[in-house]
Amino acid sequence: MSKYLFLALFVFSTCCSQAQIFSGMTEIERAKKEGFYTYLGSEEKYAIESWKNYLKKFGRVENGKGGAIISYDTRISVISKNSFTLLSKISEENNKTKLFVSIGLGPDDYIQTGHAQFRDASSWLEDFIEILNSEEGVRKEEQKLANLTNQKVKNIKSAERLVRELEANKKQTELLTKKLEEAKLEKEKLLANQEQNKLDQKATEEALILQNQALESAKKKIKN
Repeated sequence: MSKYLFLALFVFSTCCSQAQIFSGMTEIERAKKEGFYTYLGSEEKYAIESWKNYLKKFGRVENGKGGAIISYDTRISVISKNSFTLLSKISEENNKTKLFVSIGLGPDDYIQTGHAQFRDASSWLEDFIEILNSEEGVRKEEQKLANLTNQKVKNIKSAERLVRELEANKKQTELLTKKLEEAKLEKEKLLANQEQNKLDQKATEEALILQNQALESAKKKIKN
């Protein structure tokens, strides 16, 4: 029982790991074309560049009208012994990147679900998706590296700013300390002057008393 369960899980995981490819129809080069499509896990601009590079391995690639990507004299042995023209288009649909491919092997002979070459065409397309996913993985790691590099730069700038602020704080502290020392000396000087003033007042009071006594004594001598 466990053997069959394992086999079922293996088949399920294998199916889930494969891309979902659907039959459909879209407008390419101002004409409705039959074919198949899938959704890609990458931004449109990256998908277009990667798709063109992939197609160049099999034929001559040119840009068509309205965003069409055309491969002439395409030779994919698993699909056909003869060369053929491949029409494709990558676009944004509901915030997803959609790749549509139209392969005509003859008049009104387009590869779709049920076609004898649909499985081979799907496998060929899945090879591209695997490449694109690998490239997307590299881009994500590069972005993480760039983010970390930017964070490092920010940290360094922050550290340099803190050093400058600490240096400014140190200078301000030294200036305040100097002012405090000057204020302390000024206070001591004022206190000393205050004490001297008290002594001067006392001496003056005593001198006034003595002077009044001397004045009275002098007046008495005149009366006598």
